[in-house]
Amino acid sequence: MPGIPLVLVPLDGSDRSMRTVDYLSQVLSPANVGIELFHVLPEAPDSFFDSGEIGEATAYETEMGQWKSRHRLHMDQCMDKARKIFLEAGFPSGNLGVSIQACKVGIARDIIARAGIGCAAVAIARNSKGNLPEFMMGSVAAKLAEVIVTMPLLIVGGMPEPRKFLVGVDRSAFVRKGLSLLIPLLSRELDTIWLCHIVRPMSGPPPSWQSSFSRSNETDWMQANERRILPSLANAEQRLARAGFEPGTLRTVVVKDKISRAEGIYAQALAFGAGTIVVGRRGTTLVEDFTMGRVSRKVLHMAYDRAVWIV
Repeated sequence: MPGIPLVLVPLDGSDRSMRTVDYLSQVLSPANVGIELFHVLPEAPDSFFDSGEIGEATAYETEMGQWKSRHRLHMDQCMDKARKIFLEAGFPSGNLGVSIQACKVGIARDIIARAGIGCAAVAIARNSKGNLPEFMMGSVAAKLAEVIVTMPLLIVGGMPEPRKFLVGVDRSAFVRKGLSLLIPLLSRELDTIWLCHIVRPMSGPPPSWQSSFSRSNETDWMQANERRILPSLANAEQRLARAGFEPGTLRTVVVKDKISRAEGIYAQALAFGAGTIVVGRRGTTLVEDFTMGRVSRKVLHMAYDRAVWIV
């Protein structure tokens, strides 16, 4: 698929991974994005790895062969279903690829390795197989969140509203770079994109907030920080408009009553009905020892019922 960005979509055949396909078919640009549906065939059922090795699998050679055949058949059917969903959404057949490979190193590591070969983004379900509740993140998604740092990563939870986006905006280079990577991927038919910034009060959480700063100083602080962020919000809005998003779909909001930025972003997404939250991987304060900032990490854990783009 030369000339267009490629989104890698790891699937495992679960209902939750198929929800990710439904979501992506509605938020990505059919004409401008390539899709690779990707699956890593495990060597054996997960239980065989509980002892740290899979040597015992040889004692069940016949049954193991049947398990692998059924697993492959199920994944072939899931890939066909996923491909059909994208085709019905208007994606050209030539922009859709399917890859099923035997496990080389490990599920997460094989996905990471494939993502590093010409992919522009990765999209995966928050959790999939097993009985994990929705609010918990699966091991593969959690590993990808820590390691995939050079491209947008989308983690999809629940059944998110696909046409309403909320983008957390600050003055960091991560947000500006993230928008540059994200804009080419998105459908121009989204209903609304909110550009949101949280101005925290001078005081911290209790008990320090009770009498630390005067009301007038708090007001001045809020107003000064709102003025500082307005150029960044305007710049993001202009970039989206130049990229073909209808100006009527773009809105800006500055929230000034939240002590936690992550809580504020999530609360606004709930209030606006936004199914997708976009956050920068790291904010204005860089801590080189960590691959993800506090806000993006907290949003990812709170927004278990949303789709979260980490850019």
